[in-house]
Amino acid sequence: MSLFVLLALVAAASSSYVPPYYEGQPTFAAVATLDPPDFRGEDVYRIEFNLDAKVEMPQDGFIHRSWEDFQKFDHLLTTHLMNFGLQFPSEPTIENLDAYMKRVMEHSNIVKSNVFHDFLGINWSGKDLKFMQSLAEFMKVVIPPLYRAPDFAPEPPVFSQEADCISFEETPFEVYAYLMGFRSQTSLQEFNVWFKAFLSTYPTFSGLADDSDVQPEGVSVMIPPHFNQTFVHFLPGGYLNGQTVRISFLGKSKFNFLDETRIKEYLTMLYGDKNPKRILDIGTGPGFSAFVLAEMFPESEIIAVDLAAPYIRMARKWQELRNITNIKFYHANAEDLSWLESESFDLINYAYVLHEMPADNAVNIVNEIYRLLTPGGTMNGFEVPFPDSHLERQIMVDQNTWGYSWQEPDGPQGPEPYLEEYEFGTLLTETLAAVGFQNIENIGYSYFESIFLGVK
Repeated sequence: MSLFVLLALVAAASSSYVPPYYEGQPTFAAVATLDPPDFRGEDVYRIEFNLDAKVEMPQDGFIHRSWEDFQKFDHLLTTHLMNFGLQFPSEPTIENLDAYMKRVMEHSNIVKSNVFHDFLGINWSGKDLKFMQSLAEFMKVVIPPLYRAPDFAPEPPVFSQEADCISFEETPFEVYAYLMGFRSQTSLQEFNVWFKAFLSTYPTFSGLADDSDVQPEGVSVMIPPHFNQTFVHFLPGGYLNGQTVRISFLGKSKFNFLDETRIKEYLTMLYGDKNPKRILDIGTGPGFSAFVLAEMFPESEIIAVDLAAPYIRMARKWQELRNITNIKFYHANAEDLSWLESESFDLINYAYVLHEMPADNAVNIVNEIYRLLTPGGTMNGFEVPFPDSHLERQIMVDQNTWGYSWQEPDGPQGPEPYLEEYEFGTLLTETLAAVGFQNIENIGYSYFESIFLGVK
């Protein structure tokens, strides 16, 4: 039994399908069937192929391509001066396209080409992309000549179980989706339609209609208008859309302080000799920081909150899988945590939160952090830098908002639409001082992150 068949059987048993990574030279390719429409709503042809691959890699596989994909492939062969005698069919039938594929396989220069490998969805994983881990790496993402993206998307995964969204590794298709988002400034509307259609195949992490299943008992949550108006990171419907949970979860390989190893390194360096009894994690998302803190301080009580109920459901499910018992995850608005007692937390942590909202909302959260800390307690924030230089801040704003205001409904708005609010409204270090924090530190980490510390 081939590895591919084994993987397919495993996927069928769980009802989710995660395509394997294929690496090798094609030795055979044939159009086998016309399958039901894919997430784009397009009828797709199943191309089956064999590879000359390493023993531990799949030797055979398949990819789905639409008639439009075939047309694009043939056009690319023409532009690459490789389209000789292929006789592209005038009508899309299995027989016609299979005969065309057989003619393609007769040309060794095509078989060895990136265009053909991209068409088959092989020899590209995107694992070498580090996204926002450094400025040099980010340049590869946003400047196409620095990094070659595939001409075609790899085979998409299919997730039907919420737990599979947590346990399965990132697929090449999902890396491709991230990459294309950052390269979509001139075609954002088209990308958003494509991206939304794909995310609609993910589980929803839904619960009760009023989200009371994940809220503190007797506490309802007010969703501020901006949270359901202008969405960060190109997420259709924003964080309130549960089908964005997995794609945000995959940020752990792209943002420095969503990486649990790096979080632990810095939290240990800063607080490893401390013994906090009670810890609050704000904007916990899937729970990366909360889990690190729980493992670092197993005797501590940790409360982790997020404004997006689907993300709290995901965090609770991940908590079950990890068997960690000293965290309580709640759906809550960090602007109003009045259900938590003042001066009751020794350490309050957040990661990538305050730059994703208007300045007034961010200042409200800073005030709540100060209220909740015990005297001598510490705030730790992994956050977007707040440079001293006005010019540096403006450059960051322009790069991340694409020159549009978050209040302009027709603008592309960029991956971080609220960054102008953060850099010129929240004024983080100044606000920390204004509410009463002492020993404020702004520790530079990378072009994309600083660590903000303050003591009550």
